Amino acid sequence: MSSLNLFVPEKRKTISAKNDKIANKIRECFSMALTRRDFPILSGHEDESILRTYVTITYVKLSSDLRNATVLYVTLNDEYLEETDRFFKLQEHYFKNLIAKRLKIKYIPDIVFKLDKSIEYSKNIDKVLESINVHS
Repeated sequence: MSSLNLFVPEKRKTISAKNDKIANKIRECFSMALTRRDFPILSGHEDESILRTYVTITYVKLSSDLRNATVLYVTLNDEYLEETDRFFKLQEHYFKNLIAKRLKIKYIPDIVFKLDKSIEYSKNIDKVLESINVHS
């Protein structure tokens, strides 16, 4: 009976809840910035400092130590995927400053922006299921 540790799941749950709360706050900060479109124009990168399509932040995943954040996004227009990727790489410092100003956390996480492919994946599943229903 002494080998049972009944409190471990509660501790993990608390850490996860804290991570989820911080991740949601980061997503909200980024979403507001993307809505306002008030990004700095970086000298030497004037064309790349402009976001040419609408972007939605779908999910932010934080590491357990809160030092790394993966930000998943989707674009309205797939034509600008490469430009959007370059934009996020150039504006990384801006987004880290945004986190530092808005959230009171010990470490500002390193940010990696990735295209969220789950919507595309779900569309493919829908097509496969539709084709199965048609042939049945």
